[in-house]
Amino acid sequence: MSLDLRHLRAFDTLARELHFGRASESLRIAQPALTKTIQQLEDHIGAPLLRRSTRRVELTEAGRVFLTEISNLSAQIDLAVERARKASRGVRGELRVAYTDFAINGSLPVFLREFNAAHRDIHLDLIFMPTIHQHEAILQHRIDIGFLYGVSDQQPISSLTFDENDYVAVLPENHPLAARDHLTLQDLRDEKFVFGTGDSWIIFRQQVFAKCRARGFFPDISLEATSSDGIFALVIVGAGIAIYSSCIGNMPRQGIAIRQLVDMEDKLPITAVWERGNTSEELNTFLRFLRRRRPLLAEPRCSVPASGGSDLR
Repeated sequence: MSLDLRHLRAFDTLARELHFGRASESLRIAQPALTKTIQQLEDHIGAPLLRRSTRRVELTEAGRVFLTEISNLSAQIDLAVERARKASRGVRGELRVAYTDFAINGSLPVFLREFNAAHRDIHLDLIFMPTIHQHEAILQHRIDIGFLYGVSDQQPISSLTFDENDYVAVLPENHPLAARDHLTLQDLRDEKFVFGTGDSWIIFRQQVFAKCRARGFFPDISLEATSSDGIFALVIVGAGIAIYSSCIGNMPRQGIAIRQLVDMEDKLPITAVWERGNTSEELNTFLRFLRRRRPLLAEPRCSVPASGGSDLR
């Protein structure tokens, strides 16, 4: 007897359920048929994979080893099936792209739309991922390319500056400081602050905190939020003010005023990162398109227009 996918699926399901009834139900086959399939597999291997009793089912040592080996195979088969289905729809390949709040609220959506229009045979799987996790995900091959906040010099990761924006203050529209055309970080020292939560925003927080310390104060944080929308909502209700990227100009919201921080001359960079040794054809296609389009993306950089009133500036 030769092994086929049916034997591997049956054992994989049974080894995880450790119950013939639940496994047969999951596989949608009769329990006697499952028992026969497992017996055929054990006969072919020449060793018992399971210990059976009236009360429980357990893996033998051979069963544990076999499960570990076929788990990778099952994942590869599932991937092959999905890729075949995409190929039937005219999709040549897939690229897993990670992004942060700052990236997706800046010029990245425009770039991805243009790439989709030019390369409809490459499916983009977009994944939100904080900056701090993207390097690890690249090295573990869970993503192909990421767009993160800050710069990257970690080996063996390659990087390319994708976008640059200014630092801005985000205030309730009726805040006294909203009457000014622009602000300095020093102007905010006595304010309550709203920040993103530590894990997702840790690198941005560290850099902003360092700039505040250089001016002799530390932000008095009143509340934290997990997302940009949460930060803006807290600002609108008066929980505090926030420091953000000028890409917020792409997301107009009522109830807030945006003022450029003129004493924060450093730019807020968005960097594309990928593994240097990744020879994926889809990634190379993406990088070629990125390098061609990058000068054009830099021209309409998000900015904060100066104007009167308490609307977006």
